[in-house]
Amino acid sequence: MSYNLWGRLTYMLSPQFDIYEQVSKVVYGKVADIGSGTGFGTHLLVRNSDHVTGYEVDAAAMKFATRAFSNGKIKFISANICGAMPKNEYDFVTMIDVIEHIEEDHIAVYNCSNMLVYGGTFICSTPNRLSRYRKSDYHAREYSPDELKNLLELVFETVKIVDHQLNPIETEYSNPIIGICQ
Repeated sequence: MSYNLWGRLTYMLSPQFDIYEQVSKVVYGKVADIGSGTGFGTHLLVRNSDHVTGYEVDAAAMKFATRAFSNGKIKFISANICGAMPKNEYDFVTMIDVIEHIEEDHIAVYNCSNMLVYGGTFICSTPNRLSRYRKSDYHAREYSPDELKNLLELVFETVKIVDHQLNPIETEYSNPIIGICQ
């Protein structure tokens, strides 16, 4: 219990908030947020979007998100990205600091691509394993910029790796790293 509370608190103070702030400026239309957690970042995506759906496996986090942030433009659904997901439904699919927690990362990326309408965009962030950030025992794996790009290129034709300001990374040690894919 204390880890969950502390984890949620540190989340609000982490680079994830900055990533959601930047991503909220570029997403529009229908948006899916994979691993939406308590909805703290997900609700920021509503800024320019018609509708946002947060997908989450943690029942307690989803319950909180539903109580705190659900409205006419945002809803939360219990789902695992490695399982059955809707197809051809979203203009944007985001996965902010989630991919490093997923054992079957290639299945998750493939399922995210299937959720997109033709011409849609997938935005995926993760800590950079080459940086000096604090490592987590909760990560299934960690990625360098090249490793993330290679994973995403298994599914997407166009992949750009950028920093938390959505600018091209200046060094292989930039942290966090974000893949923008089409």
